[in-house]
Amino acid sequence: MNDDFIDLRSGNLSTESFWPSFTDIMTVVVMIFLITSVILMVRNWELIDQLRTSLLAEQKASEMIRSTTEVNATLEEQLAHAQHEISVLRMQLMQTSEDNEMLSMTLADKEQQIIVIMSENQKLEGELANTEQEVANLDSQLQQVVIDLDKLRSNFDEQSGELKKAQDKLIILTEEKEAQSRQLVSLETDYSSLKVKYDKLVKPARTAKGKHVVEVNYQKIKGKDRIRFKDAGDTSYTKLSSKQMHQKLAALKKEHGKRLYIKIIIPEDSGLSYSEAWEFMKGILHKYDYYYQ
Repeated sequence: MNDDFIDLRSGNLSTESFWPSFTDIMTVVVMIFLITSVILMVRNWELIDQLRTSLLAEQKASEMIRSTTEVNATLEEQLAHAQHEISVLRMQLMQTSEDNEMLSMTLADKEQQIIVIMSENQKLEGELANTEQEVANLDSQLQQVVIDLDKLRSNFDEQSGELKKAQDKLIILTEEKEAQSRQLVSLETDYSSLKVKYDKLVKPARTAKGKHVVEVNYQKIKGKDRIRFKDAGDTSYTKLSSKQMHQKLAALKKEHGKRLYIKIIIPEDSGLSYSEAWEFMKGILHKYDYYYQ
C-alpha cells in the first residue's frame, strides 16, 4: 500500500513531497467542482426551455378559449336575431293570408256586380234599338245642321290657330312642371334615404349580446291561448297563464332593467291572426324589453 498512496500524516511526510501532493488533490477538487457546475448549468437551461414551452402552450390555449367564447357569443346573437326575423315573417305571412281572404270576398262581390251590369246591358240594347229609330228621324235635321256647320267651320279654323298657340304654351308649361315634379321626387327620395341612414346612426340595432335573454312562445290551440316561458339558463319551457307571464316579466325587468332581452316566438301553426300576434308582440316588447324602454 505504501507504493500506491502517499501517507500525508506529518510523521511520514517529508517537506519535498507535501506540496506536489497537495496541489494534485486541490486540482482534482477544482475539476470536480467545475464539472458539477457545468452539469447544473446545462440542467438549468433545459428546465428554462421547458418552462418557456409550457408558458407558450398555456398562452395559446388561453387565446383559443377566448376566441371560442367570442364565436359562441356571436352565433347565439345571430340565432336570436334569426328567430326574431322568422317570427316577423310569419306574422307578415298571416297578414298576407288575411289580405287574400279579403280579396277573395271582394272578387265575389265584383262577380255579382258583373251579373247585374250584364242584365242592365240587355235593357240598354233594347233602348238602343229605339234610339236608332230616333236617329233616323234626326238625320234629316242633321243635313240642315251640316250647312250651318260649314259656316261655323271657317270661324273654327281661325280659333283653332289661336288654340294651337295656346296649346304649345301649355305643353311647354306642362314639361316644365313635370321636370320640377321629377326634381321634387328626386329630392324627396334623397331625403327619405338620408332619414333612414340618420335613424340607423342615431338608434343602435337591437341585439342580445350581453343581455339577459328570455323566450316567450305564444300560440292558440282550439281557440285557447297557450303561453310557454323559458328563462336564461332553463333547458325547457314552462307553461304559464297570461297573468303569471306578466308577473314573471315584471320581476325580471325589475331585476335586470336595461339588460332584459325578450325573444318572442310565434310558431308556424300558431292559430293566430296577424293582428293578434302583432298586438301580443308589441305589448310585451314595449312594456318589458330593454330596446323599447
